[in-house]
Amino acid sequence: MIMTMNNTRTLLRSYDEAEIDDLCQLERAAHRRYLSLKGYEKFAAASAINPERFRTGTTMVAEHAGRRAGYIIVQPLDDMLYIASLMVDDGMSGKGIGQRLLGWAEDYAYAAGVSGTCLATFRIPRWNAPWYRKLGYAEMHESRIGPSLQAILDRHATFLDMTTRIAMWKPTHAPLE
Repeated sequence: MIMTMNNTRTLLRSYDEAEIDDLCQLERAAHRRYLSLKGYEKFAAASAINPERFRTGTTMVAEHAGRRAGYIIVQPLDDMLYIASLMVDDGMSGKGIGQRLLGWAEDYAYAAGVSGTCLATFRIPRWNAPWYRKLGYAEMHESRIGPSLQAILDRHATFLDMTTRIAMWKPTHAPLE
């Protein structure tokens, strides 16, 4: 799938096993954004995603102007498509790459016939919950959280302050033509 953005070409493609280390490095670099936020500094030093996660979900990589710019990992979960990870190279921030990856996930959810897309993220940083809200995501009511998502949130609670976290979702819609 090729999309045009800012007069350059952006390619969305499936990941290649050989690039998992590079994708993990992209994530570690993206985590450095947390250094600027009081109370979030520890996330700048967080370990990268377990490489096995790329294999257990569906992973799409964005290349922008010939450079690897980001990725998204999704997996079916409780009649939704769970966004396990969405990362954009910090130097590519603001170019619409994250929005394009998210749009791909929403179209994928529609094609799969699930009720929507969901994720867990931080409430505060502007590139987390506030960004998703601008794109139509809302806080997920407890009654909508299924057992698999609850298990993920319970696991998060073992190493994160859950008052800083939010589960969000967006209902499925027909893709824009």
